[in-house]
Amino acid sequence: MPLGRLFTGGIRTKLVKVFVLQIMAISVATVLGVYAAAWVVERVLVKEALNGEANHFWSHYEADPGFALPNTNNLKGYLAPGGDEAGVPEWLQGQEPGFRRVDEGPDSEPVIHVSDRNGDRLYLVFDEVQVSQLAFYFGVAPLTGVLLLIYILTWLGYMMSRRAVSTVVQLAEAVRNYDFRKGRLEELNPEDFEAGNDTETLALINAFNQFIHRLEWFIQRERNFTRNASHELRTPLAVLRANLDLLTRKQAGDSPDAPTLQRMARTVRDMEGLVETLLILARESESRLNWSSVVINDLVAEVLDQVQRAVDRPRVEAGVQATGLMEIEAPERVLAIIFTNLLRNALSYTTEGRVQVLIDRNGVTVQDTGCGMSEADLERMFEPFYRGHDRSNEGYGLGLSIVRRLCHRFGWKIHADSELGAGTEIRIEFPQATFKPFGGR
Repeated sequence: MPLGRLFTGGIRTKLVKVFVLQIMAISVATVLGVYAAAWVVERVLVKEALNGEANHFWSHYEADPGFALPNTNNLKGYLAPGGDEAGVPEWLQGQEPGFRRVDEGPDSEPVIHVSDRNGDRLYLVFDEVQVSQLAFYFGVAPLTGVLLLIYILTWLGYMMSRRAVSTVVQLAEAVRNYDFRKGRLEELNPEDFEAGNDTETLALINAFNQFIHRLEWFIQRERNFTRNASHELRTPLAVLRANLDLLTRKQAGDSPDAPTLQRMARTVRDMEGLVETLLILARESESRLNWSSVVINDLVAEVLDQVQRAVDRPRVEAGVQATGLMEIEAPERVLAIIFTNLLRNALSYTTEGRVQVLIDRNGVTVQDTGCGMSEADLERMFEPFYRGHDRSNEGYGLGLSIVRRLCHRFGWKIHADSELGAGTEIRIEFPQATFKPFGGR
């Protein structure tokens, strides 16, 4: 596993992983040290000691053939003069010169040293049971105590480190769960994090509060500009609409100026809808909107009828297909803006074929058989003022951007799929909606 993936997660998780790895490393190093010490004792110290004992015996034996064989609590010697092994235990007979372990019995595996001198063979048997016990008491036991002490110190270090970063962890959780969609952004209170005299934590809290102030100022400036601009546009648009209605009534139906007046009237209506949408987006909180119980089926049918009258598409078949009745608590005007933009887009980019709205248990899907979009257009379709490859239709490139912004604001999920030359499908899911299937199923 890559080291970067190992140290993922929150600060507390990383801290636990660091201390666990530290304990594992200490444990492995200690165990390897014990085994290395045992190997050194057996392969180096014991071997050198037995070599010394053998040389000591042979030097005295050459001067005095009656020199006694080693016979202590841990070391015993056997001699095979001239190769005669009659006085040698059966389990030692036939052992070649060298240093090794041999099986004496089920519970005994001593270390032996065999050497030859002038046709005689010396067997030295080293019983390391007592030596191993001493090694345990004076070697392994202290190492175990040291290991336990290291564990205790590591645990204390972890607890102190956790206590030191607990405030940072709380601050990180507060920042992660901070709701920026509130009408007014609230400052973080240092008393909620037990910061005390922790200057680093207080600096983080102050920095985040300063960021909140700057962010709130930018949001407020955007809302003020959008609201003021929208209000200022309402008056000239109302004058234009009134004068266009007056001119339309004065003109005869077959007047050459009639198509121009109709196009101008449609543009004014679109601008009025856009201004109203901007005003809704500029409001500081959803509480200022009028919430009600909205039947999606009825609203979609009404919006589709209005859009069909506004967008003349005689060769396009449009309709609503539902498997049940969907109802949701939401601002009806917001839902109307969303479906108006989706259906206007679908009809505007479909010259012939069909536009169909599907209502099922999980959401509403708007399908069309229009020109479709390429993958590049599909990736940017929700960007403001982006109009894609087909710019023949009138529009400002704001409709889908507004739809996505409203859906995000109210917690509705929006998905889009399209194929160039085949059509587009946009789906909105309403997690809070209730659905009653037709037929009671």
